Order: sequence, then structure tokens, then C-alpha cells
Amino acid sequence: MFAQAPTAGMAQMKPSGLLSLRDLLSRVAHEIEVNSVLASDFHDVVSELAAENMTASVIERLQALDLISQTLAEIGIFLTTISAICPSDQTVPESVLDDIRLADLRDRLQGKAPDVTGSVDPELW
Repeated sequence: MFAQAPTAGMAQMKPSGLLSLRDLLSRVAHEIEVNSVLASDFHDVVSELAAENMTASVIERLQALDLISQTLAEIGIFLTTISAICPSDQTVPESVLDDIRLADLRDRLQGKAPDVTGSVDPELW
């Protein structure tokens, strides 16, 4: 599944249909980190809405949402670290993204779409 890009002066250029594994991991890490922030914001909103009905069950469920946010943040950090140590000439076929149904996400992971971190709008289906 993984391939080495040609090394003699062409390491920056990827043959058509191949993605830099380093760049892909970095973009996946970024997506996870953005979603961690969204989950954290959602946790805050739900906490405010549920403030009057804070039963033990509600608190446990809110703690699970907080755990999701923290877990996503940690996975993002891990993938950023892996990306940094990944050989720069390691590539993967673009087809690894074929099963991703959200077109905007797929485009961002391919490096074809701009980062929209500041204006995160949900993709409605």
C-alpha cells in the first residue's frame, strides 16, 4: 500500500494519484483537532442547557462527551508527532480516501481545499 517517491530531485513532486503520507497524516491530525474543539464547544452548550436537570445520569453522559473531546485532541497530537517523523518520500495512493463520503473532508485530506478552521460549518446531507 505504501510506496516510495522517486528520490533524485523529485521528492517534492508526487506522481499523479499519490499523496504524501506525511502531509496526509498532518491533515488528518488537523481535522481531528478541529473536531475536538467542536466537541468541546458542544459539551459546553449542552452543559449550559442541562444545568437545571443535572442528574447523575446527565452528568455521566456529559463526562462521556468531554472524554470524546479530550480523546480526539490526544489522537490529533499523536498523529502530528507521527507525521513529523514520517519519511518525506513515503506516499500512499489517493484511493485510500475513496470511501470518505463527505466531499469537503476528502478534498481537504487530499490538500485540494482550503483550511476552513475559522468558519466551521457542518456539512448537511
